Amino acid sequence: MRILICVQNYKPAYSFGGSVGNAIALAEGLAKLGHSVSVVTSSVVELTTPPNRRDRTETVAGVKVHYLGTWWTFRKTSLNPSVFAFAKTQLTQFDAIHIIGLYNFLGIALASFAQRANIPYSVEPSGMLVPAIHSLQLKRIYHQLFGTRLLKAAQCIIVTSQIEWDDATKFGIPVEKLQLRPNGVDLSEYQHLPPPGNFRQKWGLSMQKPLILWLGRIEKIKNLEQLLLAVSKLGDLKWQLAITGPTESKIYLESLRTLSQQLHLNEHTHFIPAVYGNEKLAAYVDADLLVLVSIYENWGNTVQEAIAAGVPVLVTSTCGVSAIVEGKGGLVVEQNVDAISNGLRKLLTDMELYRNYQAQLPALSASLSWDEPVKKMVQIFYSWK
Repeated sequence: MRILICVQNYKPAYSFGGSVGNAIALAEGLAKLGHSVSVVTSSVVELTTPPNRRDRTETVAGVKVHYLGTWWTFRKTSLNPSVFAFAKTQLTQFDAIHIIGLYNFLGIALASFAQRANIPYSVEPSGMLVPAIHSLQLKRIYHQLFGTRLLKAAQCIIVTSQIEWDDATKFGIPVEKLQLRPNGVDLSEYQHLPPPGNFRQKWGLSMQKPLILWLGRIEKIKNLEQLLLAVSKLGDLKWQLAITGPTESKIYLESLRTLSQQLHLNEHTHFIPAVYGNEKLAAYVDADLLVLVSIYENWGNTVQEAIAAGVPVLVTSTCGVSAIVEGKGGLVVEQNVDAISNGLRKLLTDMELYRNYQAQLPALSASLSWDEPVKKMVQIFYSWK
């Protein structure tokens, strides 16, 4: 089958979050199954780096990637005029199109041409279906002008969790149009982990104190204020917190640093630049537990990654990935300061409970491979014929 994946950012634009990793896993997984897979994406690699205005095409791990020249950017959205030429000349060679994410110019343009050419497409909102936190009015205008038609004409809508399924039905998407397909994790990356101590040594962290790790994009929806307030209640315990990841808002990052100072947490809390590849693996190896406390998270890839690395987790019930964690690899708590703090205290002091969760991680990890989600996508595509 000839499959086109449309995503705003692709390898090596890892700083744009989970949708990039998901697109890579799906594209490369489909290619390994023998399908002809192409990706159309922008040339944006970092928000702080001027994007290339010229188109280029490369074959990356068996996937043909079309990086379209970028003429303008706003937050994670870009303007790529050459998408029209791409759609006119190349779209008819594909049997199926999968659009990852909303609020981007690429998906709107390709969906419009796909409808005219009668090529079926699916949309994976990646947690963007219900506007939250940023640019709410602009997102509502987007849905009025483009989003509703984009979703209505799609063959199906891919959601990753029950939380996102419920949001989709509230949004007005018919149940028969929904397909539930969770995200996976590349387990091969976790077969040969780096030795312990590298991450702590590099960033000046204590080798004796338990390390609470938060890893992801540093943005308002991740609820890091509540996390800082929660750990401030652990003053009688030994602990340290590492917050690591990219951010598009230096103002927000500085507000977190200020809050940490006001709560007298500077001795315990470390803000660390984004880590990728082996450095990210080293962070997981050195962590005693990982936390994800987002206001809203359709899934939560870092939780799966921590589980694959053998790290127990604490997740709020507002995260889709909480469904696989409950009673297996860590604690699921309500999304409020007291619940988060009490959960952290429990994991830091109840060693029997902690070791019990730790012992369950290998079996849980084995069920989180990308193999089944990729096969699920193939079944979805073939059902359109």
